[in-house]
Amino acid sequence: MDNELVLWIYDFSEAEWVDALMVFFSSWGYKAMIALFFLLIFAKKTRKLGIAAIAASLMGLVISRAIRWIAPRERPFVALEEITPLIEKEASASFPSEQALFVGIFIALVWMIGSRFRWIGVLLGVIILISRVYLGHHYVSDVLIGAGLGGFLFATLYNLSNTQQSLRLEKEKSLTS
Repeated sequence: MDNELVLWIYDFSEAEWVDALMVFFSSWGYKAMIALFFLLIFAKKTRKLGIAAIAASLMGLVISRAIRWIAPRERPFVALEEITPLIEKEASASFPSEQALFVGIFIALVWMIGSRFRWIGVLLGVIILISRVYLGHHYVSDVLIGAGLGGFLFATLYNLSNTQQSLRLEKEKSLTS
């Protein structure tokens, strides 16, 4: 089924403007998200979000690289002769997608912030995920697992930091009472 989904999404690559849009989102979207993670550290109000996002990124990369080393999976443009990547890419392992990892962290972050722009952030993330498949670099399962891993790690680390802070405050309150 993964092969059929990749071929179906890849078949949309007949319009040059769509190709250009997907190349842009695939090339720059995740970089902008990583930059945002670092920018969040500078404001006291968003520092915990930034730290959790960076920590989730680092943990996710370690986990992703371990999975790629243990069970390497060929990229669609290597495994399927019908696919020619729209951006040149080395034929390294594709599962899970590391760019999708950052997108999953970003989607979880904007969801937890809960701003009125949450859906724009989610839509942007989904476009980037689709672009990775559209370019022929990943299977749908690569991006779904990568994004799920990123979102899970971010939510877990952020909630752990909030739990530890709550426990610390309760302990301080009980000592002063």
